[in-house]
Amino acid sequence: MTEKLYQGDSYLREMDAVVLEKGERNGRPALLLDRTVFYPTSGGQMHDTGHIEGVAVEEVQVEGEAIWHLLAAPVESATVHGAIDWPRRFDFMQQHTGFHLLAGAFYQGARIRTLSAHLGEEVSTIEVDAAEVPEETLEEIESLANRVIWEDRRVTSRIVDQATAEGLQLRKAPQVKGTIRLIEIADFDLDPCGGTHVSSTGQVGMVKIIGREKIRQGTRYTFVAGGRAWRLVQDHARTLAELTGHLTTDAGSLTAAVIKLQEENKGLRKSLELKTRQLAEQSLEAVCAAAGTSVIISHLFEDVELETVRYLAAMAVRRRPGTYLFAGRSARAALAFATSTREIDLRPAFTAAIQRISGRGGGEPGFVQGSGNDIGQIEGALQIARAILENAEKKD
Repeated sequence: MTEKLYQGDSYLREMDAVVLEKGERNGRPALLLDRTVFYPTSGGQMHDTGHIEGVAVEEVQVEGEAIWHLLAAPVESATVHGAIDWPRRFDFMQQHTGFHLLAGAFYQGARIRTLSAHLGEEVSTIEVDAAEVPEETLEEIESLANRVIWEDRRVTSRIVDQATAEGLQLRKAPQVKGTIRLIEIADFDLDPCGGTHVSSTGQVGMVKIIGREKIRQGTRYTFVAGGRAWRLVQDHARTLAELTGHLTTDAGSLTAAVIKLQEENKGLRKSLELKTRQLAEQSLEAVCAAAGTSVIISHLFEDVELETVRYLAAMAVRRRPGTYLFAGRSARAALAFATSTREIDLRPAFTAAIQRISGRGGGEPGFVQGSGNDIGQIEGALQIARAILENAEKKD
């Protein structure tokens, strides 16, 4: 058994301990100690890191009542001194308490129960038993959690037996038997938990929901708390300043300015597409005129996307019988082959050509299309396709 010093005092940063056992776990040297300040991965919270005798603690695992410390190198001492990475620990204390605040707010504000949580390195998640929460209700829940933070309520822990726990109004039933550790946010939330927490809600600073995702059992919300929430505010403020500067508007008018810009951009794109298509049609006439009596006509159109290349190939077979191998070069390489001859199957030639530009596509024997990333190989792709069709023509 390892004495869990972090449960008595989450602010304890160092310890002296006796080595009970040495071993290897996951290919790394590992120590089992009689006591530890290092929190192991459990209950949705990630493990602490730090040093033992100057050697980095890379992971901490729990196995029953034993806590193993996985190290970067072996430690030979029979007694050791260890210290956690305090900024990491305090960050997770903020996130874990932030989770309790949100879970309590979901239940207090909307009687929605929590299913699970995961506290990650950058963001954390809380899963709740509700398929959909109206935006107005979610804002009220978030506001309630932050009001409790600003009221700076005490956060305490205590150990009780199972019978005592069953007589209390817990937000969630205990998952363990025997002695149970409870975390209480004064006059707000009481919940079984073995994790690390701040001593008062004010130390969380703020909690902010930043995303949502539907899951089979309900909804998963992504959130940040404490220093992570502050950094998010800083990032958003910086982005807002940059956008308002570029668009020469104030924050209140930013949405309208972006919508206007999108509408203008959409109009310009349509105008540009129309001009591009008109120029491409003119080029098509010149290509067909220059082909003379040639049965196979291949051509590369510059600054033309797949949609226009496909349009030109379809138009060409309607204007003049023949086989057309058209390509376009813009942000991607585009291919569209068409033929008016039923005996010709364009697919073998197209397969070879599309592979040359590292692309994908397909179609029917008389019409195929696709695009790829390798723009520099577009001329070679056309040459390969033409050679395959000409060889097939000679065999016939």
